[in-house]
Amino acid sequence: MPTPRLYDDLAYLWPLLSPPEHYAAETATVRRVIDARMGPAAPGQRRTVLELGAGGGHTLHYLREDFDCVALDLSEPMLANCRALNPDVETVVGDMRTARLGRTFDAVLIHDAIDYMTTADDVRATLDTAAAHLAPGGVVLIAPTYTADAFPEHETEQDHRANDDVALTYFGYVHDPDPADTTFELILLYIIKQPPTGPATVVEDRHTCGLFSVQAWATMMHDAGFDVDWHEEPAWSLFVGVRQ
Repeated sequence: MPTPRLYDDLAYLWPLLSPPEHYAAETATVRRVIDARMGPAAPGQRRTVLELGAGGGHTLHYLREDFDCVALDLSEPMLANCRALNPDVETVVGDMRTARLGRTFDAVLIHDAIDYMTTADDVRATLDTAAAHLAPGGVVLIAPTYTADAFPEHETEQDHRANDDVALTYFGYVHDPDPADTTFELILLYIIKQPPTGPATVVEDRHTCGLFSVQAWATMMHDAGFDVDWHEEPAWSLFVGVRQ
């Protein structure tokens, strides 16, 4: 399956497409959940977080204030964005299904990068990676964009943003071509003007993503050795697992 261009030659668009400030409320949820499951950190103690599929590091941009963070992602261009935004965050190129860093963390976070795990085997391998990097009592937080229980067929999104170098107008569309399988498709159309006053280039970028029910997620996480809760807040919904 080809790599979506957003994570390859178009990775420079990521800060415009999904600005860091959009992650502040979600990060506050992460902090609250970790404290609720593990108790507040001791005075002067910094907990550790590994984000699998960290991409441009926008969630870690806020977490790094209180946590020692490691960002793992398959895309070197996205990790370059992460390093530019978060120079104090360690970055590792790796596949969330197979990576083994040889150390454990207090928490493992998998934001919407989990969407690219398109089969149950992919998800189970990723959960094994999370478990391998957590001591008993450690917390995993997983936030798929959609579940099969409430998939918003034909949902659309559009916006326009610009900086001194580039102007981006984008349209997003999600649909489920085959409800019998475990995937949906995200189609992104980018209208890029570089420089912002220059001619417009139109790019189509298709993303095949995984789609599982809440019950399927809970079962897979339990089988991987986690006690599981489905945590819902206005800013974010996510699965929370504590390693048994």
